[in-house]
Amino acid sequence: MIEKYARHCFAEGIQNIDDLIIIPNYELSRILNLHYNRSNHINIPISFKEIAQEALKEFFLLYNNNKKILMNHHGKKTSILFYTEQVYCHIDKVESITVPLLVYFILHSTKDEVAPVIISNTTATAKNQLTNGFTTKTSTTNKSLNTGRSNFGSVLLANGQVLVAGGLLNSNTYYSGTEVYTSTGWQVATSMTGPRGFHTVTAFVNNTKVLAAGSAGISGKQTAEVYNIVNNRWALTSVNMSSSRYSHTATLLSNGQILIAGGSNASGISISAAELYIPSSNSFINTTNMNIARCCFTSILLSDRSTVLVTGGINATNSLITTAELYINGSWIPLSSSMTQVRAYHAAVLLNDGTVLIAGRGSGTPNAYSSAEIYIATTQNFIAVGSMQYRRGGLTLTLLPSGKVLAIGGVD
Repeated sequence: MIEKYARHCFAEGIQNIDDLIIIPNYELSRILNLHYNRSNHINIPISFKEIAQEALKEFFLLYNNNKKILMNHHGKKTSILFYTEQVYCHIDKVESITVPLLVYFILHSTKDEVAPVIISNTTATAKNQLTNGFTTKTSTTNKSLNTGRSNFGSVLLANGQVLVAGGLLNSNTYYSGTEVYTSTGWQVATSMTGPRGFHTVTAFVNNTKVLAAGSAGISGKQTAEVYNIVNNRWALTSVNMSSSRYSHTATLLSNGQILIAGGSNASGISISAAELYIPSSNSFINTTNMNIARCCFTSILLSDRSTVLVTGGINATNSLITTAELYINGSWIPLSSSMTQVRAYHAAVLLNDGTVLIAGRGSGTPNAYSSAEIYIATTQNFIAVGSMQYRRGGLTLTLLPSGKVLAIGGVD
């Protein structure tokens, strides 16, 4: 969309980039908000106008210098993506980058790639290789986290800030510290009540509260706590979870409850136990167990808003598995079809057409895989699709407004 206006400015004969100005009542501002924020669910940040304006200038410059490069979104030169909310990314080193609104990628990287997911073509491949880094255009200077960490949790808050919590400072030290990304960069926030790593961090329906649950390490395995954005405080839940766990999943359901499933127990053995966090009572209740114990798996709420799909993982005998099952109205239903290959430390993302893209795999050793597949909810089948360019385990997949999927980081 911004590309369209950049081309229009170029065609109108504008030559001075400083003449490209976006004002709040300008048509571009209105259309962008209508397209990406139709229900006004996002509080538009103060810096929106400046960032959109910088995006327009970047497109204009590229179009002015080489129209063919700009128009070749899926080719070998340049790819530019417009993002409408902050996304927290963890890349190779224990550091992070926040990507607000505009992300400018120059291809040929070993770090990130974009999968052009075409609904009518389930064999689309994640073929666009990106640079060994990317440049963000913001109104302030991006900064690294104040404290480097891995295996932490992150979530988008109602005020547009990104919260990161806990993690490992090194292989043996778990951390309770938290930070939020604001318009001025990363700011230290109130610490959790105790250190956590390999835990989950999940926002409530209104994004004003956050649940952090479980942990590996010495403490926190069975506890959970809630962060309140209003008073900037962490407080333990009224009761602990029924099972100690880490490397589990937490999925926000349409009724506001949070489904906590699987993971490893205090002995490091995969479990099948599942429970529900009830926000109104700040407590947990048991629900039925999964059919198979698993940790290091994925959990996705499907587009019907009532079904949760879990895939793969490591079972109680420490083997990677292909199986999947559905959580529907308190019951776990095993799927008759399995994934096309065993997977753990993989990633999954819900696509706009209701299918689920599943990609990557690690095995706890220096081995990872680039393969990918699609889960089709209407037929409950898995179909292999084109592989990523690079092997990745422990990666993330993010659906972009363009319909593409961004694969970031991981271990090969």
